[in-house]
Amino acid sequence: MPRRTTIARPVARPGRAVRRTRPATRAPIAAVVVAVPARDEERSVRACLRSIDRAATAVPGIEVVIVVAADCCRDETARVAAATLSARARTVVVVEGSWRGPGAARRAAVSAGLASCATSPEAVWLASTDADCVVDDDWLVAQLAHAAGGSDAVAGVVRLDPTAPARLRAEFAAAYALAGDTHRHVHAANLGLRADAYLDVDGWSPYAVVGEEHNLWRRLRQAGHRVAHPVDVVVTTSARTHGRVIGGFASTLARLEAQAVAGVAERSA
Repeated sequence: MPRRTTIARPVARPGRAVRRTRPATRAPIAAVVVAVPARDEERSVRACLRSIDRAATAVPGIEVVIVVAADCCRDETARVAAATLSARARTVVVVEGSWRGPGAARRAAVSAGLASCATSPEAVWLASTDADCVVDDDWLVAQLAHAAGGSDAVAGVVRLDPTAPARLRAEFAAAYALAGDTHRHVHAANLGLRADAYLDVDGWSPYAVVGEEHNLWRRLRQAGHRVAHPVDVVVTTSARTHGRVIGGFASTLARLEAQAVAGVAERSA
């Protein structure tokens, strides 16, 4: 199948998603839309997209549309994203806008993905990650297995890049405790859900600058959708401690790093 790479420039603030009632029975997943917001990520987006391509290869027979939402980029993120998988049979859509926030950028990516997908929302799975992440090869296999098992949404786990300082990795491991086959975390960098459930709760909030995943997760739970926190859906994320928004994952890592440094100083005193 020939590759279709599209660069589109939608309006900066996408319209509201259409609310839909939850069907009595769940349709099998026939297509996946992977949404990747990116802001000045020309150095990391290539590795991210290649990892998604490997994960997509592991689900033959499923249409996989990858959408990169280049948000206020001042570098070559859009060009690099469009060119990364040019030699493979994978649909890639690059949308550029000035959303100035991950919630609005994710919303725009999902909107573009659903518009590019020929499948009805009832049979579409939406997967979310970040441009500085690398997903496991079985990332989509695991998500679709949980969908087949009855989950409407799954929140996976994240691991730190192995190049992160050892003391930060140790502090993160202590804080990021897992409980057997489940956990308590929700990360926008590793979240998946059925498109009809997404539309039912009006999707990613375009106003969420931080915590957009918790906002969406809360609305899914309140609407009665079946959510899961599996440990077999995994992405590796960068360990940078300087983010673009205060209160995001980078801020959490900065706090953990400070704790690690304070612990070392205390033991040395």
